[in-house]
Amino acid sequence: MTSINAGGAFYRVQNSLNQNSENVSKSMQRLASGQQNIAPGDRTASSAVAWGMKAEAASLKIGIQNGTEAMQAVEMLNNDIQAMNDIVVRLEELHALGTNGFNTTTDTAALTAEANKLMTEIGRIADDAKWKGNAIADGTGKTVGFGRNGGSLSINVADLVIPYLPVGFNTVGDSILKSTNTANFVTGTGSAPIAAVTNSGSITNDRDFPAVAVGGALYGTHVFVDATNRQAEVSLAGSHVSGGSPEAAHALLELKQNVDTMSVTAGALYNQVSNVMSHLGSLNAGYALDVASKMDVDFAGETTELAKGQILAQAGTAMLAQANAQGQGMLALIQS
Repeated sequence: MTSINAGGAFYRVQNSLNQNSENVSKSMQRLASGQQNIAPGDRTASSAVAWGMKAEAASLKIGIQNGTEAMQAVEMLNNDIQAMNDIVVRLEELHALGTNGFNTTTDTAALTAEANKLMTEIGRIADDAKWKGNAIADGTGKTVGFGRNGGSLSINVADLVIPYLPVGFNTVGDSILKSTNTANFVTGTGSAPIAAVTNSGSITNDRDFPAVAVGGALYGTHVFVDATNRQAEVSLAGSHVSGGSPEAAHALLELKQNVDTMSVTAGALYNQVSNVMSHLGSLNAGYALDVASKMDVDFAGETTELAKGQILAQAGTAMLAQANAQGQGMLALIQS
């Protein structure tokens, strides 16, 4: 049966035209907003994943800021340690100058005055090694976090220890070291001062110095002292350095070792922070790319869809006119 406007073509074309118009509208909204998801029901699971990763990426960005601050703090400490190394080198020079038998009283006084200033300065530098008022080289450590899943790192450098001066120790060539009777030797490790002793028995106290050969044998890493004539240790001072004594040479060597320990620890920390920063940068870039793939619109693809929809809209409008014309043909048949 044939009737006016009874053909299904008109209604099907109209429905297709409406659907295409909705798609064109969505493409325009996506291109205008730069977002894939413009309606509450668009890719909800992908949106949830993307927002979770975006939150983690935001946390990592703050972690990178924390890491930058930690790196600056360690770099400052490394500069301070360099200044300490310069002081140790100068103290070694002053000690060598103190061994010159032609020094006058005035010469020795000048050497002592400079050495005292340097000893005070190296202690001040160690005490003032602070970042935002927080001590770095005090052995306690400050933990720095690098955001969610970024981990954390303890910025911990031991405090500088100014060594004590050993008094009355024997060196290779002294008669006591030619003996095989080790009962008269005092050995040990550590940094606390050793009190004077008067007995000649086997005594062990805390002190650490380079190895010394005794009767052809090397006794660990210790200096050996005649316990009978042992004297109490004293704090290392400029007068000891300018005196050029072997005891001061050992104390300066220990001071250098202490500064070297700080230098190695601080350098390792700097490398650790640098490696963490590199990892965080790569991780953050990966998160940003993944979030973009789930949330940001594909401009090239969406532009293609928009152009396609606009062409279909024009074609649909033309087809709607032709579908509507079918009814006009039936009217013309009646009029004839």
